[in-house]
Amino acid sequence: MKKIIYIYMLLLNALVWGQSNDHWNNTFDKANELYQKENFQEAIKLYQQLIEEKNNSPELYFNLANAYFHTKSNTEAVYYYEKALKLLPDDKSIETNLNFARKKLEDDITIIKEYDKKDIIHQSLYKLTSDGWAKLATFSAIGIFLIFVIFYLNQNGTIKRICFGLMGLGLFFLIGSIYAANFEQSYANRYISGIVFDKQIELKEEAKSTSNTIRELHSGAKVYILENKSLWIKVRLDNQEEGWIEKKSIREI
Repeated sequence: MKKIIYIYMLLLNALVWGQSNDHWNNTFDKANELYQKENFQEAIKLYQQLIEEKNNSPELYFNLANAYFHTKSNTEAVYYYEKALKLLPDDKSIETNLNFARKKLEDDITIIKEYDKKDIIHQSLYKLTSDGWAKLATFSAIGIFLIFVIFYLNQNGTIKRICFGLMGLGLFFLIGSIYAANFEQSYANRYISGIVFDKQIELKEEAKSTSNTIRELHSGAKVYILENKSLWIKVRLDNQEEGWIEKKSIREI
């Protein structure tokens, strides 16, 4: 009886999830139709509703950013392009639109990249996301298992030697994929970034309002969070300048 109830609950949950997913997709299509008709404000409302239900869709963030850009809400556009790019870091269309939106901002901060050992490793692994490497590790494990079955059941010495070599190769890919998945996940979370939403703020030398001002920042500027101290955060800009700003001034990506 307990097994029957358990199976029933699984089927019910699957049905509810399916209906919820269909509702999300239908609403997304409706929002896209509004966007195509250039009814950007109504499209934005639906996109924002969908984010409350599902906040891991790069397509949703990208379309929302495009809608904000058309309404000249450039800071919002940059913010949602950044969120889309965080989920799809190698997508050229997102990157292109983001760079175009940045040109509309008041701050013109030159991007200066300083590479370290982790950046060099990332350049070798970024072709796959952490999820992609995790999938490759899963396929490698399945492959090793299937080859082991063939090895165990076969009596031919040549085939056994081939299988043994393939298992060794599969184990190499498995260990390498697990490492790459963990590394890329760690690299993606290396720095928490944010977008300034206040119209104007001051980047300070120290975490206090009376400290010397390094420069002014305006709405849409991107910062990388390095340290938290009460109501202040230490940040780094794309040009490698560092300083302190009030935490309430930004929205984390």
